[in-house]
Amino acid sequence: MAWLDSFVHGDALSEILIEGRNPYGANLLKESDVELLRNLLAADERVLGYVLGRVVLAGRGLWLLTDRQLLVSEQEAAGAVHRYALSDITAFACVKGKYGYTLRVTAAGQLRSLYAAAPHMAAALHAALGRTVQIPPVVKPPLLSEEDVAEVVHRVSDASARLQPLRASSDSSSALMAQVSAQLSPLLAPLTPQRAA
Repeated sequence: MAWLDSFVHGDALSEILIEGRNPYGANLLKESDVELLRNLLAADERVLGYVLGRVVLAGRGLWLLTDRQLLVSEQEAAGAVHRYALSDITAFACVKGKYGYTLRVTAAGQLRSLYAAAPHMAAALHAALGRTVQIPPVVKPPLLSEEDVAEVVHRVSDASARLQPLRASSDSSSALMAQVSAQLSPLLAPLTPQRAA
């Protein structure tokens, strides 16, 4: 039934294939995502980032990174979530491809991949994972703007608040902004000085 996905999401798939940009790659989590993942997180677990993209022959994909695990949802309708402890991750790659950024992870002997990820969301997840797991740098890293960083902070804050409402009330969004900004600072596009008119 995966071939029916092209009829349902034809415009988005055309944009991914022709323009190399996923129109849904930087969206907030859907309510169905929140319901699917909420009970898989411990009360004191911290959401560090997430990426939305596409999975070959499975449609929409979602990767959620916490301070303890990587949750991988590859089939939106089936509700299956693969859970990988950070200690089980043996390889991770983030590469700029023809259809956006592609992420690959090898964990617990399994290889998972996701393509058409938004550049700033992929870079944020890579940076957050790189703080706890030794991974190679992003291949062809994106140049990010301050707006990109602010969007990542907004999206991760929203996911954290919806997945863990009790914890989110005690966390500071300014602390998250500082943390994400520090992680992504090497990828920020250099500001070009404006010439006097």
